[in-house]
Amino acid sequence: MGPKHGVARGVAVFTSSESRGSDVIDGLLPESEGLRQWSKEHGVDLQEDSASLEVLDAHLDAWNLDPSRHGRVDLSNEIGVYIGNVIVKHVAGSHWRVWPNGHPVVALSSGLEMDVTSMVNDRLNRIGPSLSSLYAMALSD
Repeated sequence: MGPKHGVARGVAVFTSSESRGSDVIDGLLPESEGLRQWSKEHGVDLQEDSASLEVLDAHLDAWNLDPSRHGRVDLSNEIGVYIGNVIVKHVAGSHWRVWPNGHPVVALSSGLEMDVTSMVNDRLNRIGPSLSSLYAMALSD
């Protein structure tokens, strides 16, 4: 789901050629601090679970249109990393994987790779499924 070569979009993770496995990614992806702060300021407490995805999704359209978020929170990337972390935490066999261009994706046990930042970008542009649907897709794979 997305290009593995060329310039990484949004978030990129670079490691040495000797690095292997999802343990490399731990600590390298941003923790969505801008998103967490923005959410708290708007009455949403993110708990890294499916219920938080539903609440977050309900606010996305308004937050996406709010110009005050620019420079404070990058919704596509931070929510992409956030939902990726929720999937990795709750979906058995899933883990972060880095494509050759440095772009992080969530690999599911079936081998399917979810480009979560691109999928969230589609959601923000109203051409993609809800965050809950993305999570359900990962659960059903």
